[in-house]
Amino acid sequence: MVLAAMASVVGMSAGVSSAATAKKSYSCVHRITDDLGRVKTQSLCNIKGVKYLGLQQGKGYIAIVQGRGPMTLTLTAMETVGNTKSSSISVTAGSLTAAVGFDVTKSRTKSMAGSWTVPKGKYGTLKAYPLYKAYSFKAYSKFGGTYMGKGTARKAVGYRYVHSAK
Repeated sequence: MVLAAMASVVGMSAGVSSAATAKKSYSCVHRITDDLGRVKTQSLCNIKGVKYLGLQQGKGYIAIVQGRGPMTLTLTAMETVGNTKSSSISVTAGSLTAAVGFDVTKSRTKSMAGSWTVPKGKYGTLKAYPLYKAYSFKAYSKFGGTYMGKGTARKAVGYRYVHSAK
């Protein structure tokens, strides 16, 4: 009976995410509240097709220094950067962690140091961006193997420095 109910949840998990967008929203997560009010989650999907995409730079910089040359800009800091996940469907962190081989909920704090010499007469900027190892994945229903959606998991591994001068 419970298995049949869970199968119907997976088969009927499409719903409208908002009236304005009218996109279908899929979920591979089943939430159960126990008698004590604690919420437990169960994965209704298998994560498959994990592929390494390479190194990816984060979208926003996490540290910056600026100055007029001639001078050397030095960027030294302790920063915390978290692993990330994004997908077209809801997936449990536990099932995704098992599939990609790293904890998608963890953060890491690491010191960084970089420097760059600004040319004479120029105004220079040195920025540090988080650097990630990126992996794509696909999710399939545990009940029938139906394709449910895809996503990306990224593991924070370091920093990328970008400099410019005007």
